[in-house]
Amino acid sequence: MPETTAHKKYVSQFPMMGTVISITLFTPNQSIIEQIYDYLQQMDQVFSMNRPDSELNAINQQAGVRPVKVSPTCFNLIAASLAYSKQHADSFNVLIGPLVKLWKIGFGGQQVPAQAEITARLKLMQLDQVDLQAHDHSVFLKQPGMQIDLGAIAKGYFADQIVEQLRQAGVTSAIVNLGGNVKLLGQHPYTEDHRWEVGIQAPTAPRGLPLVQVQMPARTVVTSGIFERYFKVGNQMYHHILDPRTGYPVENQVDQVTIITGQSELAEVLTTVCYFQGAQRGSELIETLPDTEAIFVDHQQHVVVTSGLTPRRKGVFLIE
Repeated sequence: MPETTAHKKYVSQFPMMGTVISITLFTPNQSIIEQIYDYLQQMDQVFSMNRPDSELNAINQQAGVRPVKVSPTCFNLIAASLAYSKQHADSFNVLIGPLVKLWKIGFGGQQVPAQAEITARLKLMQLDQVDLQAHDHSVFLKQPGMQIDLGAIAKGYFADQIVEQLRQAGVTSAIVNLGGNVKLLGQHPYTEDHRWEVGIQAPTAPRGLPLVQVQMPARTVVTSGIFERYFKVGNQMYHHILDPRTGYPVENQVDQVTIITGQSELAEVLTTVCYFQGAQRGSELIETLPDTEAIFVDHQQHVVVTSGLTPRRKGVFLIE
């Protein structure tokens, strides 16, 4: 409970899309919470890989058969995801669905697929085999067995849309947490400098023990790492970040990457891209982007941060 009535938070949580959604407001507004809940239910009907009646599954089920007309929302996110995939073809591929389904990492998978099966799935991930028709919002996957998987970008898109809904409803300060994807709105009403402080979870530590804390204006904070979904065979760990070139989990020295920027959709993509590139090359990429920072944590729990993160004290950084 807050110590004084002046420092109240109104936290709404509900399970959705395989995670726990948390919306924190600083003045009560039940109607906007219900609006967000309804919005996410609608998005689940559009984008879920687990609902046979979703728009996304309709596209995948008709792969190699016929084009499928979808809503503008579905079409536009698929088009954006394809554009990101072409820009970062070595690391981000929206057609990774067949490979994800083969490995089943985080969904009961406990064994390494045969090389022949992996090779067959890689042939279903060619970006030029997707036909988009903007005039009728149709999507056609040209080869049977192809699958679009928006899991690496959808939460970022939802976070951006939710914050815009909050803003339009007159909400001036809020925290939107979509299971590891955090987006902030406005100024923090209770801190002296009105900055937010976000803790970055240590990959191997118990929940609630941040490895790094960042004090910053309203941004989005997205973290991607290898300890949420994985299995082991002997001493070999197989995690869920799959290489679209080889079909196997990426092997490098990175445990997790956190991206801090303005747009959550972009941050989702950049966490994947920077995980592939590692701390040095990933930092070089981030340094070329305006108002964007990154935090890399390696297997030894060493932390590398980009230049816009100013150290304040041990484990605490400031973004102006």
